[in-house]
Amino acid sequence: MPAGNIRGSRSNRQPSTPSHSLRRSCAVVAGTARSGKTALVDALIRRPAEPIEAGDAWVVFRHGERPEAWAFVPGHREARPFPDPSTVKGPARPARRIEITHPSPLLKRVTLIDTPGRGDLDPATAEISLDAAADGLGLVFVVDAAAPLGRADLDLLTAAADRLERIAFVLTHIDQHDEWPEMLAANRALLAARGPRLATAPWFPVSLEPASIFGVAELRHQLEAWADERADAGAPKKITATTVSATGDAWQEHLEREIRARRLAAVERVSIDLATIHVRCVQELGSGKGCPELPRVLDRHLHALSVRSSRQLRTDTREVIDAVFGALLDAPPDEVVLARIAIAARRAVDGARDDGRERDRALLVTTTSGVASLTGTGALDGLSAIGAAGEDPAQVLSPLGIGLNAGSFAMWQPRYAPGGPPKLPDKKECRRWLQHALREIEVELGHELSERYAELRQALSIIAGDAVDHGVLLA
Repeated sequence: MPAGNIRGSRSNRQPSTPSHSLRRSCAVVAGTARSGKTALVDALIRRPAEPIEAGDAWVVFRHGERPEAWAFVPGHREARPFPDPSTVKGPARPARRIEITHPSPLLKRVTLIDTPGRGDLDPATAEISLDAAADGLGLVFVVDAAAPLGRADLDLLTAAADRLERIAFVLTHIDQHDEWPEMLAANRALLAARGPRLATAPWFPVSLEPASIFGVAELRHQLEAWADERADAGAPKKITATTVSATGDAWQEHLEREIRARRLAAVERVSIDLATIHVRCVQELGSGKGCPELPRVLDRHLHALSVRSSRQLRTDTREVIDAVFGALLDAPPDEVVLARIAIAARRAVDGARDDGRERDRALLVTTTSGVASLTGTGALDGLSAIGAAGEDPAQVLSPLGIGLNAGSFAMWQPRYAPGGPPKLPDKKECRRWLQHALREIEVELGHELSERYAELRQALSIIAGDAVDHGVLLA
């Protein structure tokens, strides 16, 4: 990517879209190996086909009056120009996310997220991608007309069908394969065996050759229709008075039980997940790539762990609110009432921080295998695949962000001496570092989770107590 075509100064950078808008309006573009998903995005937004050396980063395309590109790197509170001409050669902490702005009418309505690499989503990347699609508009899955969907792709799409409201398929390279109608029929049959949601999902055969682009306009229209559906679903609804006839303190015991059970389960899940990560990383150390590949693999799995834990926090928050206030209010709470309580709880959580503590904290594994904390929305935002983390007013608890700092990436790379062979890191030292780092992460995550569940209990206690005292939900 020529730097002159897509760079911009920090002072002129476009302000970030608020997360409740960015997340709700994003569509995730994933696909099979070498299916041309990045070329599809370029065609959708009418962007010149310029290569993006993004590595393992998620690439977020959003609207901007002029083309710019910014890299979000864990450990930094602010984005950096991408590509950065001042970058020192050698091992570096790669970006989690690269944001590209482009003056496309489609991007005014839909933010597009290109998944890392050329396809073949590993489980961690797949989980992060599906989480983003579930929060947003949906998933666009790109398939090469040269080959049918594989088992791993079908398994991923089956999981997607269970979680997502909207899925669309794109068949690329139809200009290169005359038998593409037969391949389309074969893929439809494979998906039909996986359930009705996949069987009825729309397909868009496209050609992405610059001189003969075909089928992209129809997909663009589909994405705009998704945005319209989400806008209609999010339209304001009438707020009515919600009464409370219950008296006494029984709700407090109910709230305490709900919080305690979910906190213990969340901490236990983290322990199990970290044990699984340890096994996968040790397997990586035994592979041909060995120690130099460990930081990349560990960072990716920690990213997935933070996404999974943050999603569990959101789920638990909603379920606790539903359980406690479902028993407390005279009528079962609908979506409007639940949202009112969540927004009020967010205000209560923020208001309880009277000691100057930051709401958002990013956890970074260091070269000593310890875990450092970096505070602030910008620090947490640098660890997000989507961006603008923690700004949704209905998100009661701050999400989690975990990653490796720059030194952790560099320390396990081969060292070169002039005229001599490279000196490889010691695998025993690498294993010890990994084991200690995962123990530290378990401790720190346990603290973070306990604090968040305590914040939730305190916030809901205030709201429920006021409702009982006044006989009406004041949120």
